[in-house]
Amino acid sequence: MKDFILNTTGNRLTEKTFSISNLERNNLLIFVLLLFFSAACVGLMLYSGYQTGVILLVMLIGVPIMIGLIINLKFGVYSILLFAFLINPAKRFIGQVFKIDAPLGVVMDLMIVVILFGLFVKQVKERDWSFVKNPLTYFVIAWLLYNLFQVANPYAASRAAWLYTVRGFAGIMVMYFVFLYVVNEMETLEKIIFIWIVLALIGALWGFYQEKFGYFDWEMQSIIDEEKAGLYFINGHWRKFSYFSDPMIFGILMSYSAVLCFTLIPSTVSWLKKVLLLSVGLFMLNVMLYSGTRAAYVLPFAALIFYLCLNINKKIIALGIVIGFVGLILINMPTSDPTLRRFQSAFKPGKDASYQVREQNQEMIQPFILAHPIGGGLGSTGIWGQRFSPNSMLAKFPPDSGYVRIAVEAGWIGLLIYIGMFFIAFYVGVKNYRRVKNKKVKVYLGALMTVLYVLAVANFPQEAIGQYPTNLFLFLLLAAICNSDKIDAKLNNNDGAHSATRLG
Repeated sequence: MKDFILNTTGNRLTEKTFSISNLERNNLLIFVLLLFFSAACVGLMLYSGYQTGVILLVMLIGVPIMIGLIINLKFGVYSILLFAFLINPAKRFIGQVFKIDAPLGVVMDLMIVVILFGLFVKQVKERDWSFVKNPLTYFVIAWLLYNLFQVANPYAASRAAWLYTVRGFAGIMVMYFVFLYVVNEMETLEKIIFIWIVLALIGALWGFYQEKFGYFDWEMQSIIDEEKAGLYFINGHWRKFSYFSDPMIFGILMSYSAVLCFTLIPSTVSWLKKVLLLSVGLFMLNVMLYSGTRAAYVLPFAALIFYLCLNINKKIIALGIVIGFVGLILINMPTSDPTLRRFQSAFKPGKDASYQVREQNQEMIQPFILAHPIGGGLGSTGIWGQRFSPNSMLAKFPPDSGYVRIAVEAGWIGLLIYIGMFFIAFYVGVKNYRRVKNKKVKVYLGALMTVLYVLAVANFPQEAIGQYPTNLFLFLLLAAICNSDKIDAKLNNNDGAHSATRLG
């Protein structure tokens, strides 16, 4: 074969003869191997059933991904955030369409283990753990160890319940250290936020579709199979859950993702991006109403109060007054729309029967919490309590609150550690907010702290932080807030170097 290359010294074309390159041979070999593997998969599916072929296909895709998670931790973070969004719809779809109980929770656990292994591999070479040194890390480690030590809780009715509960808790908590290592540059943080908003927007569009056109057949069948029709059909209207686990998770995620969009508007000078962020945020708030999750309705107003306290200036205060006035109109205006009536009821809890039942339940459990400083054991309430210790008192108790659940299962000592983690995060965040010099870093830090505050508030009326992807976002927020000063320092150093270069 002949080709021509440019001779840069003589500025003329030179003829060059070459044969088929090694790259072409490799591509041909890979194509042949893939063709052979595909044929093998089809043959096994015909001989042994489609499950065997599917397993081989998953291995073909999964093994390279797992290697990538070890080699590139940024790829690992992006991948696990994507999987945290997709795990519930994938499990629901596979279960209803293919009648397979896919162990996607185990896949998530495996991804976390592989990513953590990748971090240790990095540290074998770098031998630098300075990135974990901050006040919040001590509380995260204390919370992690406290959950592990709960296996010896003498009041626990079941060790199996502890195992199933701590598997999710511990795995998500260790991702905090990976986030600390990875999220140390503005570019990385921007990419993560972009992935977050895009996936949340897809969820909003899915929920909008459900509202206008109804559930897919496999979605409705999953509601029936899980006997949740009574929870989803309220006052003649089906609550929407998009592709998340339930309407509560969907509504709260739409709420705090909208808050994220609004608080990021000052981070850009582009009017197109400002309009996009505003439009996406408003769309998410609109779709949030379809979830029927009253706790989610209150969160934007809580975010507004926090953001006003964080940024005390005339423009922000004026905007807050306008938003508050519009909110008062929406809360008190007469309406026959069931969605708007449910929104209004969120601000009148005294008239809500379900809220009064929760108050009674929480008052009833207080003596138990005071008498059990280390709690009744992880997994003693909720679905794990009903599965592993159905005859115990706690198995029949509905926590209906993330904080109440922690107080019951881990005791008031565990609750103090958990709340201390939030307190230190806000302390570090506010301190960094007053010190950072780069405007974009300051805007992002303010946005992350506002979302963290929203999650802290949401966890009181609901168990808002216990499921994907919100539980993962919690430790992402904690790590990013702690690293904000490092991100700011890098940007300032780069600006200084560029200035010195220009002066030179």
